[in-house]
Amino acid sequence: MLNELEKLLHIIAQNVVKFRRQLGLTQEELAFKSEIDRTYIGYIENAKQNISIEKLCAIAIALKIEVADLLKEELPTTDDVLNEPETAYGAIEVFNLIYPSLQMLQDLATKNGINDIFQDNGGKLLQVLLITGLRDLPGREGNDAVDEDGNEYELKSVNISLTKSFSTHHHMNPVIIEKYRKVDWIFAVYRGIEILEIYKLTPQDLEPYFSLWEEKWYRDGNKDINNPKIPLKYVRGVGKLLFESDGTGKIKRINLKP
Repeated sequence: MLNELEKLLHIIAQNVVKFRRQLGLTQEELAFKSEIDRTYIGYIENAKQNISIEKLCAIAIALKIEVADLLKEELPTTDDVLNEPETAYGAIEVFNLIYPSLQMLQDLATKNGINDIFQDNGGKLLQVLLITGLRDLPGREGNDAVDEDGNEYELKSVNISLTKSFSTHHHMNPVIIEKYRKVDWIFAVYRGIEILEIYKLTPQDLEPYFSLWEEKWYRDGNKDINNPKIPLKYVRGVGKLLFESDGTGKIKRINLKP
């Protein structure tokens, strides 16, 4: 285990490297600007050299930062790892870096009734619940979420990188259709994991599809329909737009009520 001095030297080393690269400087250029021998700079960046306050100040001035910036302990970001030119990071190292953030995401999901962000679009469902303020309905059959007034909703999502239509139910029949006719629907549009839009459609908006599925069920001899689709084009054309991404990936709470 590192003692306090060794830990501090590693913090300084990481910060010197980080700020030097942000300015696009080589070790030689930093040595010239700070009037410190390049070998000494190399020792500092490898945490192999004690550093005096005088030299710490000289390096900070050369890097156009405060001395305190060199003493701050910061975890590397994903971009730091993925764009690191001088160190080879494998998939395991990248995973280990982001895992604490994934765990934080799972903790947030658990508080919202989602037990696994990696299953059943759990991570995407979490975004929809946070944006809409809805609460997940566990053990659901037909309806997915409920608002604070007890109104239930059907939730659907699509990844436009893969398809341009929303899946519904693998055993569509009149019983399921009647459940669908009683609730509003929320449609979330994604590109990958980034949420782009959220629309709300009423049962009246979707009645053309309900009627079509019902007719087909009876026409085909009471045979369940395997996952009939609702086109994204229809949702965008008929639905009420509730949320639209600003391009930053950040989300915000919206009001579902009229």
